Amino acid sequence: MLRFNCMLFAFFIFANADSATRPPNLSATEQEVLNASLARRDASNRRDMAALAGYIAEDCLFSDDDGVVGTKAQYLEAMRKLPIEFDHSTNPREFVVRLHGHTAVINFRTTAHELFGDTDIISEQRRTETWLKQDSGSWLLIAIQVNNIPVNFRRPVDVDHKTYKDYVGQYQWRLGTTDSVSVKDGKLWSQMDKDVDEYFPAGGDTFFIKEGDLGSVTFSRDAEGQVTGYTYRRVDGQEIHAKKVK
Repeated sequence: MLRFNCMLFAFFIFANADSATRPPNLSATEQEVLNASLARRDASNRRDMAALAGYIAEDCLFSDDDGVVGTKAQYLEAMRKLPIEFDHSTNPREFVVRLHGHTAVINFRTTAHELFGDTDIISEQRRTETWLKQDSGSWLLIAIQVNNIPVNFRRPVDVDHKTYKDYVGQYQWRLGTTDSVSVKDGKLWSQMDKDVDEYFPAGGDTFFIKEGDLGSVTFSRDAEGQVTGYTYRRVDGQEIHAKKVK
């Protein structure tokens, strides 16, 4: 993601949610605060700045997926300048609403789109909104947090799947943490505890998974070509070296 001055509040622009995306069996109060959340997003899409500002507390905290914290004034200024066709979100879903006295927390998933030239950059996100009920009975947004869901948009390369047998085995990350690599139905699989993911080929001895992790795994070989372990490279450049133990 780009930096604060041009992108921060793009993450808070939403498309309307239709009734099919709303959680069932909400209490009257839960539905009330969810309606306020949906109305705020509608105001942002229409660029109705007066209505939008009315849903947001003066000291509301905006925290984006880069960990940058912004203010209401910065958010509204960015909204005035940013065309919605450049940055918008679609398909809000998986709503969870929790009430704690006069405070409500709404968590949901959405798909964010950022347009650069003719390239649509897509991010899957979970967003958390905190609302406070006023003496008047209306709800006011006091905080919003955006987190990107690790979804890998890389495309796997064509490889000879017969080589997958070279990687089968158990790889120890540390005591009590082992990655069991296996082949099933012509695909390479990783299992750590109850987490099972497919390894997709990135080229050579390097693989990646589609969702939940943006890192990569590169298997290492000895002079005879036997696999002896692998290096897991996090997206931030840090590495974990796993030794093949079985």
